[in-house]
Amino acid sequence: MKSIDFANTGILLVEDEVFIRNLLKLMLRSLGVRDIRDAADGTEGLTLLDNGFVPDLVFCDFHMAPMDGLTFMRHVRESADPVRTRLPMIMLTAATDEATVRAACGLGVGGYLVKPVSPKQLSDRMTALLRPRTGRG
Repeated sequence: MKSIDFANTGILLVEDEVFIRNLLKLMLRSLGVRDIRDAADGTEGLTLLDNGFVPDLVFCDFHMAPMDGLTFMRHVRESADPVRTRLPMIMLTAATDEATVRAACGLGVGGYLVKPVSPKQLSDRMTALLRPRTGRG
């Protein structure tokens, strides 16, 4: 699958670990993404959305506090805003157990990446989710 140009792609990155968050931002920038907003948990992620940020794609960690990734995704999916309910989301986690995968899939995540993540994995998953939505490329 050929990669697309991510220069005009807005990303919301919800990840509680500062080191991982900074590493993911570095990888996303290396892929050409310029508009990256980050949050340390689901509450901060919702605040960014409530303040008008409309990302093309959301990366969200599973285990965070005070609001974890599943709760964040549930709020996004149950929003009255139809744009939010259709936001492509990718779950980032170290958990590979069936219950975690099923819970994420039940909320309509478009991808599931197990940490550590490579730039190629990010690019491939982003391309798969954004090409049908935007037609860019």
